[in-house]
Amino acid sequence: MKINKSNFGWLFACIGLAILLALSVYLGVSGFFFKNNNSFSSDLVLGQSIEGSLKKNQATSISVNFSGSFVPNEKLAQIVSVKNTDENSNLYVRAKVYAFTSLNNMEEVDIIENSNWTKNDDGYFYYNDLISPQQKINFSSFVIMGQNYVSWKKYILTFVFETLEDKNDVLSIWGENPLENV
Repeated sequence: MKINKSNFGWLFACIGLAILLALSVYLGVSGFFFKNNNSFSSDLVLGQSIEGSLKKNQATSISVNFSGSFVPNEKLAQIVSVKNTDENSNLYVRAKVYAFTSLNNMEEVDIIENSNWTKNDDGYFYYNDLISPQQKINFSSFVIMGQNYVSWKKYILTFVFETLEDKNDVLSIWGENPLENV
């Protein structure tokens, strides 16, 4: 094929489209790799003391990055506390702890809870007293990664706290009254 003025536009368009195709394939593959390896973003890191705030009839979550090495069933220091920031309400509180993997799997994590917390069969930890306004309580002091966790993989540990105001019927909503077992 001889290049003349009439073929020059088509040739330029084909070369340009080939370059764009190669660039989009490259960015698509490298973007996928980047997303899978670096999708954990948080300023909180396992081992740092963290505090969450609670308000009436809400759920609060605290997420912590964990990408370090560990021995299965080892106690890993993680102090988590929460504070009732509501000005006028006494609160019931329950909590649950999960680990999210890079494959978006969610599994429960064992913790060493502080006093006044009791783990129920539903997987929740219930605080055995009402939390008064501006009161701060400690939830956990250690996290235990079980045998099913791989030490070289990344995880996001998430602590979820749910509250109910003391005026609510906690037994009908949660199916458990944390003050009955005290």
